[in-house]
Amino acid sequence: CSIAAVGGANQHLKLFLTLDQNFSQTEAATIASLVLTFSIAGRLVMGWLSDRVPKKYVMLLIYLCVSGSIPLLFFAGSREVLYVFAAIFGLGLGGEYLIIPLMAADLFGIRALGKLMGVILTADGVAEAVAPMAIGYLRESTGSYHLGFAILIAIALPGAGGVLLLPKKH
Repeated sequence: CSIAAVGGANQHLKLFLTLDQNFSQTEAATIASLVLTFSIAGRLVMGWLSDRVPKKYVMLLIYLCVSGSIPLLFFAGSREVLYVFAAIFGLGLGGEYLIIPLMAADLFGIRALGKLMGVILTADGVAEAVAPMAIGYLRESTGSYHLGFAILIAIALPGAGGVLLLPKKH
């Protein structure tokens, strides 16, 4: 769920900022670069955090960063709001890819990790391919990214809820 939200939002961020919000290419690239800068910080911070608190709660924090940041795009006319979005979404984006193999190893052990990651990454790849196409279709159909972003939020929140249902450890 969260991978679909990350892929859908990240792939359309620059188009959203230039087409819907009338930002210049340079301004949109600056926001996209901030997202990627914060994603580096997200990898470091979430990696550090996952060594200190249960990974389940780190994963929940990451999913909440993703699902909680996308609504900020509805207020994207303000550069300050976009900077906050870039920070929160970037932290979630960076942590997203880090936490999945850690959680899989935590829940199922490392003996099955290769097979398990094959299944997980295949599902992630499908989500990351389908979500941006669906968001693009909705943008073309409605003339706005609002419905698409609302759907991304609706997809990401149950993913965060699902993390709460995961057992603690293998």
